[in-house]
Amino acid sequence: MNFRFLILLITIAFGYDRVKAEQQIEKSVTLENDKLIQDITFSEPFLETPVIYITLTKLSMEGQKYGFEIDVAEVNQKGFKIIYKKYIENPITLQIQWLAIFDPRVEVAYYTSFKQQLIVPVYEDNFAYSIIGVQGSSNQVGIQVEKIDNGNAYLQVTNSVKMIKLCIISGSKHALYPKFIPFSVSNNHPWMKEQKGKAFISFSYDLNVDNPILIGGITEFLFKNSSIKIQLQNLKYDDKVLAEIGTWNDAQLIQAQVSILAYIIDEDLILSDKNCVELFEQCYFQGQTIKICKEGDGQNLATEFKFKSFIVPRFKQFELVLNKDVQQLMGIESCIDEIILK
Repeated sequence: MNFRFLILLITIAFGYDRVKAEQQIEKSVTLENDKLIQDITFSEPFLETPVIYITLTKLSMEGQKYGFEIDVAEVNQKGFKIIYKKYIENPITLQIQWLAIFDPRVEVAYYTSFKQQLIVPVYEDNFAYSIIGVQGSSNQVGIQVEKIDNGNAYLQVTNSVKMIKLCIISGSKHALYPKFIPFSVSNNHPWMKEQKGKAFISFSYDLNVDNPILIGGITEFLFKNSSIKIQLQNLKYDDKVLAEIGTWNDAQLIQAQVSILAYIIDEDLILSDKNCVELFEQCYFQGQTIKICKEGDGQNLATEFKFKSFIVPRFKQFELVLNKDVQQLMGIESCIDEIILK
């Protein structure tokens, strides 16, 4: 679309905060009943409702059949609810980590699948995920990325799984740094030896970023017997990413995979200029940018300008006018069809 001049109008229809994030590892919960509801309150309220990325960091259950599910509900600026459900008689112990984000560069979605293949849209082919629900009767649970094509990730689910639920986060490569780490062990590995206590191994990898917020989750596991006990713990950043993964009480973990996500917050991204509209050449607020601060600024462009993302200041709206065609822009859009100003 081509637009020749622009008008900036004051409005009270939309408001938003600067980029903000908060994360927390919750205490383990053991489900004796079918459902448990946990109320989460943010340390400081968000001015806008955030998205919630949750991961499974600990799972402990016994028996040939298993079934559990974790839901996020009633998300608002002050907090949200976590709903734990189990579908078997035996107790299940779960632990989760959550990351609340208000950032237009990031999307979060929840998917439940009863099929062996799951196709999900991902932004910039840059994403991480965690299992947050599963039903089945095998000691192997997992999901692998088959391919990424045209903005979609094709995920293959273990054949023995009847239902799997995932939480998926995707977004700008300037905001999210995901990594999937597989583990496969031999008979002399600590996970396979007889051990009544815990058997954990440490792992690390380099990450050249400043002050990342880390969150990790379980994406796959295979046990030699019907006792399923796995935990990702002590995730931290100290010049590199450090964590531990393991099992306990002779559970005999053979194979596992975890996803680690580093999120980089840009606190100056949203309100970098409270009085001007900012137009960005590329999605996710990248590339060349121009500012429109008053009516008529758009008419003074020396050359045409193409943009695919924009930020309109809080309490304002932006109108693009061509003849009788008027398009209103409000708030924040991280990736739109290209618009041309000329």
